[in-house]
Amino acid sequence: RKDYCFKLIMLKLVLFLQVVILILFGIFGIVVFQQAQIASDNLNEALVVIDEVSAILPKLDIALDSINQLEAVFDSLESLSSVLSLLTDPFNSGNS
Repeated sequence: RKDYCFKLIMLKLVLFLQVVILILFGIFGIVVFQQAQIASDNLNEALVVIDEVSAILPKLDIALDSINQLEAVFDSLESLSSVLSLLTDPFNSGNS
């Protein structure tokens, strides 16, 4: 009878440990699933940002080309300003 009680206690202990291990595996699975879901959401957001940046890049190239063209205009304006100042004040009377 003592041996039977010992076996029964051991079986209950093994059953308890099996249940605990199953619960731990379940919790681990849930945590891994949640982290994978978060990673998937972050990846989707990153892909949206990449798409938006890809859509903006051609417009940015056009804007940079326009700015580069304006640089030449500003250089010609500087020389025009020199010519106008020479015409309006040929003897540099403002500088003493």
